[in-house]
Amino acid sequence: MINEKMEALGSEPSEIRKLFEEAKLMRKERGEDNVFDFSIGNPSAPSPIEVKEGLIKLIQEEDSHKLHSYTSSQGDPETRKAIAEYLNKKYDANANPDLIYLTMGASAGLAVVINALTNPGDEIIVFAPYFPEYRVISEKAGAKFFEVKTNEKFMPDIALLDEKISEKTKCVIIDSPNNPTGVVYPETLIKSLADYLKKKEKEYNHPIYLFSDEPYRELIYNDEEYPFTTRYYVDSIITYSFSKSLSIPGERFGYVLVSSKAQ
Repeated sequence: MINEKMEALGSEPSEIRKLFEEAKLMRKERGEDNVFDFSIGNPSAPSPIEVKEGLIKLIQEEDSHKLHSYTSSQGDPETRKAIAEYLNKKYDANANPDLIYLTMGASAGLAVVINALTNPGDEIIVFAPYFPEYRVISEKAGAKFFEVKTNEKFMPDIALLDEKISEKTKCVIIDSPNNPTGVVYPETLIKSLADYLKKKEKEYNHPIYLFSDEPYRELIYNDEEYPFTTRYYVDSIITYSFSKSLSIPGERFGYVLVSSKAQ
């Protein structure tokens, strides 16, 4: 016998993957330039030339044994230090390289964090619409998964969150800029959400983690400042992927950042 839930998940591809495969067939029939694929998150812009040149330089100049060897489980210290310095300079994130964990993309980070945080019966809340893997990963970890509707502008509604949250809530997942709606959560909303969760932490006497999934963080097309959650809420955890900002989704480069105070 095999796991029935996993069999159900694997018996048929998701609607997103169906559209992706259909788009591949359409491109063969109609030409690459005649099909616009809005299914999975493959960026349409090419990778920056610095990415290509950097990879070539590493392959040609680095010691091949060192280049292809295992690193520390947490990830190379120099890489984690560089990420922390960048986040602190750009977002005043108070990032500590010792609390950064390199992962195989954001999805791997999501799976690691949710499995680490939850025990069977714990509850996870997400705002709908949302990335479907949130439910898959949460339920596979044994957590109960709850959706909270957003308002007409696809913004989280704290009054509706209050109807779902309970003493068993372990974390609330947010995703901004949001997949699939594209909305960006403003600083006022993040502050309100942080204040609300602080109040509920005191009421329940245990941490409620704010888990911010941020692979689209750079895709903001105005002068709005990105409200990095570690600046507003102690028990914050961030997951990130370089797939969108550098147009390298297939390379699976990402990390998890734990707030320096969320320990």
